[in-house]
Amino acid sequence: MFSFQRKMVLNPTADVDGPDAMFEPSAEFMRVPVVDVHKGNLAAHLEEMKKAISSASFIALDCELSGLGDRKKLNSPSIDDRYKNTGLVARTRSIISLGISTFTLHNPAPGSSENSAQGSPEGTEKSWNYRVNSFNIMVLCAEDYIVEPGSLRFLVEHGFEFEKQYSLGVPYTRGNDREGEEDQTLRELFSHIVKSRKAVVLHNGLIDLVFIYHNLYAALPDKLGTFISDLSEMFPGGIYDTKYIAEFVSRAQASFLEFVFRKEQVVNVSKYRAGRPHVKVGFENTEMKDVDWRHCGEEKVSSGETVCFSYAHHGHCPLGNSCVNSHDIDHIIKNRGEEKMKKQKKRKNPEDENAENTIEPVSDAAGDAIETQITSPPNSGGHRAGYDAFMTGFAFSTFLVHQTQIPRNPGDFCPVSIRSEQLVNRIYLTCKDFPMLVQKSAFSKCSSEHADKMKRLGIQ
Repeated sequence: MFSFQRKMVLNPTADVDGPDAMFEPSAEFMRVPVVDVHKGNLAAHLEEMKKAISSASFIALDCELSGLGDRKKLNSPSIDDRYKNTGLVARTRSIISLGISTFTLHNPAPGSSENSAQGSPEGTEKSWNYRVNSFNIMVLCAEDYIVEPGSLRFLVEHGFEFEKQYSLGVPYTRGNDREGEEDQTLRELFSHIVKSRKAVVLHNGLIDLVFIYHNLYAALPDKLGTFISDLSEMFPGGIYDTKYIAEFVSRAQASFLEFVFRKEQVVNVSKYRAGRPHVKVGFENTEMKDVDWRHCGEEKVSSGETVCFSYAHHGHCPLGNSCVNSHDIDHIIKNRGEEKMKKQKKRKNPEDENAENTIEPVSDAAGDAIETQITSPPNSGGHRAGYDAFMTGFAFSTFLVHQTQIPRNPGDFCPVSIRSEQLVNRIYLTCKDFPMLVQKSAFSKCSSEHADKMKRLGIQ
């Protein structure tokens, strides 16, 4: 039976940049610390967030929104119409929480005292180790915005505290910067991300990018080509979309975030135990105030329950908490794996009538066996922006190991350095078999609002 060991992740108390800083990451973790940030404690955590952003190898982002409007318009066959409709939603709805999770690669040099302290003889360690800081920022738009009952009901069912948002949300204004405007700390924090020039990672990122741009950066351009040109200059380190990678590169059985994260987590532990290349993470903010621990693996999967078809395929269910079928991610992974094995056995031996009743290990994209009985989190904490940002960043870190030939100690995290040229700047498009490429075109100039913003930020 596949089960996570009770192993605490130790975190360094020494300075991050100090040469003697000790770091003990783990591939087997059951809880994730997320710092809960709001108006009452923003000043106390602001420098910590900026420091984490500045030192990051890449930054994962996620947003919770007050609504998305007409889903059919957001998935219009025309990509230009899709952008236009998404822009209209971003101008009339708002961000209600922003998740930031920073991942800093920290692989000790071969033969170093730190490597020896981890019990890893020179040349034998096959892990990519990351220092991780995750923040969930409760925000409140200072202007009127539309709130959709369906979105609110969904968020309430997942524990979102609207009373806390309205009383302690960090205020911000949308569109362009306004001179003399107070309470612009949130926009300044996002500007710090832009100035860092680091790679950013999102899951199903088009909507988040449109909302973040208009709510925290500048007024949205009217044309998609202009928006893409702006993005290419804002994030020279590249933009990665883990839904695109899951759907088109790793060919996951489902590509909604919680499924992708849990599947990658289970595969990663399997590789760690088999001595194969894997990822380890160490959490730096465990001793901070305002830490909210999110669970990600402990209970046994219950057998016999029927899996909810809608949740298993799309990550949401119209019945919400009233659905009588299972929304448990590990149960879904187990069920989808069994379905895959049944199909494989039918293709190999269609005359074997007992094939449908045979349960065998599921294989991941790399061909490693994973046992079908795995552990399940009692409360995964999904649909919290900070935790979702961590799930996105962790999935990306494992994709780099499992889908590319990332060097153990790259000089930087530019696509060429980490060999991610086939993954970068490809944004998932719903109902399309191709991504949106974030690539500046000779036919589209950057917007004047973006150019002015970059000058104010001191970026050439």
